[in-house]
Amino acid sequence: MIKVRLFIDFYGSGLNGLQLTMAQVITFLNICEMAYSLAFRQLLFKPLAENDRNEVLKIYRGAVNIFRRTGMAVLAAGIIISFVFPFFAESPLDYWKTVGMFVVLMAPYGISYFLMGPNFVIMADQKEYRISIWIQTFSILRMILMVAVIRMKLPFYWILLIEGGNILIANTTARRIALRAYPWLRDADQAEADPSFGRRAKYAIVQRLSELATTQTDNIVITAFMGYAMTSVFGSYSYLTDNISKITQTMVQSPMNSFGNLFNDERADKYEVFTEFFNFATYVSTIVAVCIFIAMPQFIHIWLNKPEYEVSVPICLAFSLNIFYMTMRQPVIIARDANGLYVNAKNNAYLLAVSKVVLSVLLIQKFGLLGVILATLITSWTVDFLYNPRLVYDNVFRLPSWRYYAMVASRLGIALALGGAGYMVWNRFMPYITSSTLHLLISILVMGVIVVCITTTIYACAYRSFRRLFVRIRNILSRRAAARS
Repeated sequence: MIKVRLFIDFYGSGLNGLQLTMAQVITFLNICEMAYSLAFRQLLFKPLAENDRNEVLKIYRGAVNIFRRTGMAVLAAGIIISFVFPFFAESPLDYWKTVGMFVVLMAPYGISYFLMGPNFVIMADQKEYRISIWIQTFSILRMILMVAVIRMKLPFYWILLIEGGNILIANTTARRIALRAYPWLRDADQAEADPSFGRRAKYAIVQRLSELATTQTDNIVITAFMGYAMTSVFGSYSYLTDNISKITQTMVQSPMNSFGNLFNDERADKYEVFTEFFNFATYVSTIVAVCIFIAMPQFIHIWLNKPEYEVSVPICLAFSLNIFYMTMRQPVIIARDANGLYVNAKNNAYLLAVSKVVLSVLLIQKFGLLGVILATLITSWTVDFLYNPRLVYDNVFRLPSWRYYAMVASRLGIALALGGAGYMVWNRFMPYITSSTLHLLISILVMGVIVVCITTTIYACAYRSFRRLFVRIRNILSRRAAARS
C-alpha cells in the first residue's frame, strides 16, 4: 500500500494506469500458466498417491513439451502485441518507450514456461510449502526494493526490472527445490510422453479464460472508455480489495491438493468434509466482506488523500459482495476441478466470459466505474452461481442442489445483516473514527475483532458442520502434539 501511494505521487496516475492495463493484457497472454497447473496437478493426484513414478514421468514429459512450445508462443505473441499496444489509448510515454515497457513486463512470463514443470509436481504432492516460503520472501524483497527505487527517484524502468527479476528468480528457485525433492524427474527425457495432459489442458484453458474475463478485464475496459487516469483510480480500489481477497482465497484454496486425494479415496465422507470446508469459506468471506464494506471509504481517504480517489458506498457494497462470492465459491470449484469436471463446464465458461465483457461495456457507459463492478457481480451470481453447484452436486455428491443454495442464502443473509448493522454503528461514531489516522487504524482493528467474535458466535450456534470443523482441527492438533511427545 505504501508502494502504491508513493508510485502515484512520484510517477503519476497516468503511468500507474498504463502499468495496470499492461498487466491485465499480459495476464491474458499468460492464460495457460494457471490452466496448465490445474490440468497437470489433476492428472498427477492418483499416480503420486500410488507412488507410480513411471506414470508421473510420462505425464511430466508430455506436459513439459507443451510448456516449452507455449513459452515460445507467449514470447512471440507478446512482441507482436507490444507494437500495437501504444495505439490502444493515449499513453503518458512515447511510442517506443511504451513498446519497451510492454516487452520488459511480458518477457519473464514467457520465460517462466521453460522453468515451471517441476514446480507443479511438488504442488500436486501437497508439498507446496517448500517453495511458498521462498516465493513469499522474494515478494517481500521485491516490495522493499520498489519502495527504495521510488524514494530514490530513480527512472520508472527500475520498477520493471525488479518486477521481472522477481518472477524469474522465484521460478528458478522453486524449480531447483522441486528437482532436489524429485531428482528422478531429470530422467523424463527417457520416458514416453503421455498425451493426456494436452487433452485436459485445453478444457482448463477455457475455464481460466472465463475467470480472467470475470476478474481481469476491468482495467482494459476502463482504459478504453475512460483513460489511464481513471484506470489508476479503479486500480487503487482493486489493489486494496484484490490483495485482501487473494489472502482469503489462498486460505480457502490451500486444501485443493488434499481434496484431490480425498476424492480418490472411496472410504472418505466427501460431503461432510465439503460442508465443513464450505462453512469455513463463508465464515472467512463474511468477516472480510463486512469489514471492507464498513471501512473502505474512510481507509481510501486516509490512504491516498486525493479527491479523485474518493469511493462511494455503492462501489464498496459491490466490491464486498464480489469478495464474498469469489471466496464462497471456492469449495465448489475445488470439488469440480479435483474431479475433472471442468471439462463439462466448457460452455458455461464461454457464456461467463462473453456475459462479463458485454455487460462491462454496456454498464460502464451508464454507471462509470460502478458499472464495471456490477458486471462482475451480475455474471457471478447468475451464470456461475446457477451452474457449477448443480454440476458438482449432481455428479460428485449425488444430492439435490437446492441444499447448496439454501446454505448460501442463510450465510448471505448473515453477512448482509452484519454489514448493515456495522455500517450504522460505524457511522454513528464517525467524528471520532476519522479524527486522525491512528484513530482510524485502531477503529478498524477493534471493528474487525468485534465482527470476528459475532460471526464466530453465530456460526457456532447455527451450523453443526462449522462446529465439526473445530472438532476436526482440535483432533489434528492433538495427534500432532501426541506424535511430538
